Amino acid sequence: MNHILRTCKCHWEGSENLHWGHTFDRRAFAPPGTAPRFAPDAPVSAKHLRVELHLDVSRERAHGTTTLECEVRASEIRSVRFDAVGLEMGKVRVNGKSASYDYDGERVLVNLPRRFKQGQSFRVALEHAVERPNAGLYFTNPDPAYPERFQTVWSQGQDEDSRYYFPCLDAPRFKQTSEALLYVPEGYFALSNGDLVAHRPRAAQGEDLWHYRLELPYSTYLFSIVAGRFAKHSEKSGKYEVRWFVQEGREKEGRNAFAKTGDILRFFSDFTGVPYPYRQYTQVAVPDFIFGGMENFTVTTQTDLTLHDDRAHLDFSSDDLVAHEAAHSWFGNLVTARNWSHAWLHESFATYLEALYTRKRLGTDEFDYEMLRDAEAYFHEEGQYRRPIVTDRYEEPMDLFDAHLYPGGGVRLRNLHALLGDRPFRGVLKRFLEAHSYGVAETVDLARSVEQETGENYDWWFEQWILSAGYPRLEIRFAWDNKEKLAKLTVKQTQTVTEPGVEGKSNRYFRLPAKVRFQVGSRSEEFPLSIAGQEHQFLFRLSGKPKMALFDPEFECPPLGLKFEKPQDLLLYELANAPRVLSRIRAANTLAEKPSSRIVAALGRQLKREGFWGVQVRIARALGKIGGGAARDALLGALEIPHPKGRREVIATLGHFKDDGKVASALTRKAKRGDASYYVEAETFRALGECRTPGALALLEAALEKPSHMEVIRSGAFGGMGALGDAEALPALLEGMRYGAPALSRAAAIRAAAELARRHSHLRKTVLDALEKAAEHRDNPAAAFRGKLAALRGMERIGDVDALPVLRRVAANEVDGRIVRLARLTARELRQGIDRPTELRVLGDDLERIGKENKA
Repeated sequence: MNHILRTCKCHWEGSENLHWGHTFDRRAFAPPGTAPRFAPDAPVSAKHLRVELHLDVSRERAHGTTTLECEVRASEIRSVRFDAVGLEMGKVRVNGKSASYDYDGERVLVNLPRRFKQGQSFRVALEHAVERPNAGLYFTNPDPAYPERFQTVWSQGQDEDSRYYFPCLDAPRFKQTSEALLYVPEGYFALSNGDLVAHRPRAAQGEDLWHYRLELPYSTYLFSIVAGRFAKHSEKSGKYEVRWFVQEGREKEGRNAFAKTGDILRFFSDFTGVPYPYRQYTQVAVPDFIFGGMENFTVTTQTDLTLHDDRAHLDFSSDDLVAHEAAHSWFGNLVTARNWSHAWLHESFATYLEALYTRKRLGTDEFDYEMLRDAEAYFHEEGQYRRPIVTDRYEEPMDLFDAHLYPGGGVRLRNLHALLGDRPFRGVLKRFLEAHSYGVAETVDLARSVEQETGENYDWWFEQWILSAGYPRLEIRFAWDNKEKLAKLTVKQTQTVTEPGVEGKSNRYFRLPAKVRFQVGSRSEEFPLSIAGQEHQFLFRLSGKPKMALFDPEFECPPLGLKFEKPQDLLLYELANAPRVLSRIRAANTLAEKPSSRIVAALGRQLKREGFWGVQVRIARALGKIGGGAARDALLGALEIPHPKGRREVIATLGHFKDDGKVASALTRKAKRGDASYYVEAETFRALGECRTPGALALLEAALEKPSHMEVIRSGAFGGMGALGDAEALPALLEGMRYGAPALSRAAAIRAAAELARRHSHLRKTVLDALEKAAEHRDNPAAAFRGKLAALRGMERIGDVDALPVLRRVAANEVDGRIVRLARLTARELRQGIDRPTELRVLGDDLERIGKENKA
């Protein structure tokens, strides 16, 4: 699963810009006293799942019969229990004969006609129906607010939401083969896992039948249903058929998004040594999808936000999203975590394999920069709370799908890859995948695969990186003894260290095999380092004074907190000449800490001559951090650098120069002239407001009419309004945040309105009332999802305790774990930030309780 759509390599950089960044410290991942959660008991296993479902799209109703062929694993049983939340239950049969059952609204207990012993099998058929399910199955019907919405039906089973539309064994450990018999309105296409067995038009009154079968076992959360009117593309890519389905009329955008799919499958098959496990791979792009993508076995569901035109293609790519979901075909689908605690075996691996495909497609510079941003995303979250990558203490499974799991695990796998070497690492993957194909695994199984492949025990690595919380932070000092021709490195680990077992802290100094590289003249000299304690000193005899001194030059062990003190001459040389982008970025960051006219001039020169956009981004930020007229002029001189991503950051940084006439004039000209890139143009409007450009509001209001990919220009204009802080912008923002306004820019309007309310107390009630409507919107739950998250973030931003009753209701009534968690955390922070009567504190405590107890 890709948690969110990445607009510019962005699992965790944006969520379509739904957040400002967290504004308060949240040290506890799980509240004190949270009980551990384990894999459920398995007295039976399902061997085959058959879902026969009639989809009444206009009524948003699904009804039919689910049949499960079960095998007894316990010594003997007299009843069997299935997950089933909020369903209307009908008749139940066991081996074709009526059976009694008890149903409490969450699980159905079927009474078997006799005792079944271990190894015996039986078949249970359950009739059921649901109208407007709370989760699991979503209908994207047009409504008065959005009459042009693309009408579809699609499912989303992860984490454990299949139970909301059919009875099942709904946990990762349960795997079965499947059949889907889908009755849909005449003329609709329907899709499910595996191969199409039969298509029967008008099989029932007003309905067509689409029958699919998948003969390979997989977990219930990967079962998928999609129905609608789609255009199909199919091509042969080596051994596989590659297919994708998009809304009719968007075929060209589909090719822009999915054209690399066959190459991705071939690359992962080769890298892991395990061929893609099925005959075909299908992607379908659906509207209002609540994740970036979902790796349902053989039939990945993608958000239609990933479809894009040629102008967006200048600086937007779907390849990372496509690669992430395809990687799950191996990590998550072929081999599945036994329980959610070990979900890093899915998401960390998909994140890292995605980065490896970036390296294959775009080269080392892009790969290094992707690893850097992954590390930064993880460190941003690690500043709020720390948890082990594998933990059994969480409130909802979805809580685990955070930046620790995705980029945090991804950069750790980069380290393991480097330590083992490429051939052994790939051997480990092959051994692990083949040993557990179509089964489940835990972290210890991967550790044993490492030991079997290499003959070495890497339990120390898993203990410190995966099973313990925290991350190393290093301070390094360089000194040169010219007389003795000795380079001296002093290395200190500075992270907090506590007693073992304290969650939220690192529990030891890290064992860090690393490298240091010096350049003397035209020759490089590299030395291994073994770091294990709090402080080490290393001496290196060199042939002369080095021009460069680089720690971890290939970014194999990325401690983001690295501080490397060295002479300015080395840093300036590294800025211009270091071969890897990370070293040039580190040089720019370090130089910005002790600025001078010489440093500003060097940064300005490098900004224009730098060949990689990611380094341009970091140099622009360094100049922005330094500030002043010289830095501003250097940025203005780079306003038209070729790469749109670099250009975008230059503009964003200029926005920080508030009340600066030269910047305002340049941005105004840029806004009126436009740009080849949607995203650069969007950033220009955001920066206009940020720097408080005179007359900016009129320009921003005019920009609301500009069409763009994912409405980024309109979102940028709303962002500019929020940054401008002009109360006169409120009517436009209220219009932009209502349900019925352009859907993809609603979150930006909500953010901006909250910012105005934070600055202008007389606007607060009006904005809070609008946020309440967005947070509690009940129609079209998928379409309202992003607005709900943005509304909760808005309440967090405003910080008004009047939002507590709304947050209480949201936590009580919502199903999606992300919304429930955000409501709970926001309420907790509002309570902690005030001195209020007891009844408010009780309300907040009640909110936490509801968040724990309510899933339905």
